Amino acid sequence: MSLITVFVMVAALLAAISLFNGVSSMAHGGPEDRSASHRLMFQRVAWQGLALALILLALFESYG
Repeated sequence: MSLITVFVMVAALLAAISLFNGVSSMAHGGPEDRSASHRLMFQRVAWQGLALALILLALFESYG
């Protein structure tokens, strides 16, 4: 297993954890949810973006 594969798996795992935290916060509601929802969504999107960028990098490496 290459190092880039490990980075992709870690980024995907962190995106899933961030998604779970966001859904959990939304389920509880209240003022904490209103203050944290935007940050949690941005965190999830950032981790997904990083995972996608790493996947693309791995694809370019394998064909280059």
